[in-house]
Amino acid sequence: MSTSKMIAATIRQVAFKQITPTFTRITQNTLWSKSSLCNSHLLINSNRFLHGRTSVTRKALLASSTANPLRQYTTNSPIVNKEKTNVNQAPALATATVQEENMNETAQKDKHEKRVSEIKDAKLIFNQAFKNVQDVVGRENMRFPKEIIWLMGAPGSGKGTHTPAILRARGITNPPISMSSLLSTPECKELINKGLMISDGKVVENLLNALLDCEPEVGVLVDGFPRSEVQVECLKLFHERMHELRKEFKHTPLKDFFPRPTFRICVLYVDEEISVNRQLMRGKLVKEHNAQVLRSGKGEIKEERVTDYDEMLIRARYQIFKDHYSCLLKLSKIFPFHLINAVGSIDSVMRIILKEFEYQSSLELEHDTYEAISHIPLATKIGVHARQDLIRRLEHYCEAEPEIFAKAVGFIDQEVTPMVARHAISGQALVRSQNPILSDPKIVEIVISILSERGYAVTMDERVHETPKRVDPETWQIILDRTHVYALNVRFPQHHIQPLEQKF
Repeated sequence: MSTSKMIAATIRQVAFKQITPTFTRITQNTLWSKSSLCNSHLLINSNRFLHGRTSVTRKALLASSTANPLRQYTTNSPIVNKEKTNVNQAPALATATVQEENMNETAQKDKHEKRVSEIKDAKLIFNQAFKNVQDVVGRENMRFPKEIIWLMGAPGSGKGTHTPAILRARGITNPPISMSSLLSTPECKELINKGLMISDGKVVENLLNALLDCEPEVGVLVDGFPRSEVQVECLKLFHERMHELRKEFKHTPLKDFFPRPTFRICVLYVDEEISVNRQLMRGKLVKEHNAQVLRSGKGEIKEERVTDYDEMLIRARYQIFKDHYSCLLKLSKIFPFHLINAVGSIDSVMRIILKEFEYQSSLELEHDTYEAISHIPLATKIGVHARQDLIRRLEHYCEAEPEIFAKAVGFIDQEVTPMVARHAISGQALVRSQNPILSDPKIVEIVISILSERGYAVTMDERVHETPKRVDPETWQIILDRTHVYALNVRFPQHHIQPLEQKF
């Protein structure tokens, strides 16, 4: 081979070595882009399939007002450019992962704190509203109807249309309470016309006053409550307060005025387009009716709603209904119910409503059964005054029976505390003891009370172990040796050890 040919071959080899890595990276990037595009198509098709299988009701309620675009992954992803990632980047990636986990934990914590804040706010709002009304009428006159139907639904779902039939079917003679009519002050009307919500405190107080104006012997229908998560909490508190009033006046001459409350939930649903068309049609018919009344001088003028003529306001009202879908989910956990499809005829929708009321009635106890067990405290209420009772018991034992109190404290110091310290990380300790002082129920009560006051959850179990000791030669009876073993299950908050971060 000549010298010129050898030089040309060497140049080709060097050029090929330099071009090959570049070509490889280009090929990898191209394959990654195609793979990413295929995955995007698969995700879109899977979403279409899922939404196609979802019912119309749930799809419309959960649909977002704006579609979120899919994330587009570029070739700068660390998965593609693996050759650019070195050992020095590992701590940075680990730190980013830890930060993302911390952000998720923070979001969950914020969500929990928001939920707790809503409950606290609802208690403050309801208690203040109830107190304001009670200070005016007196506690003995807080007489509410026995049966209350809470009618809710999407705008244009036919709540006003079905109200008369519901009243006839349930034998309700009290006039229905419409929250939109109840909040008819100029300030409230201005907020409603803008598609905004009115303060929950004002809503609850006006509602309580309206319920007190009803005949308590018969039921009443409330249209448009609750509409927010705070109002759902207020409704739960109202149901509990009615039970408290019944228990308070049960053995008094006023017991008949405080019956057992019965709540029925009725939620009508139509999708957004049907809602818009119905409201626009209603506005058109009201205008034609009022024009006919003005021409003929016969009939009554109907109220013309601003929201029946402006499609943007109509859609804004429907968006509020969708935004507060979470409050319906929360309400269904307190008072189980189903959404009612209100697209059909009046008769068919009414049959569904009555069937729903039968379902809700089947979830309640009969009157006699309820009366037989109503004295047993609810699990959610058993601990309300437990702290005050605990303090009173400990103060009494410390002052009136100091010797027994000292024995209980000594037992905790000698046998319980060392075992708890040994299992401090696990959050639970099982203490077995044969100490005879635990045969005294009073000492057991003091031990449990002291540990409960210090933040421990304690349960105790007593077992008797029988061991054959001897046989009586005259009667051949087996004489047993009985040993009492006391087991205390002590639970406390578990300590979480954070894993060490990778430094190398």
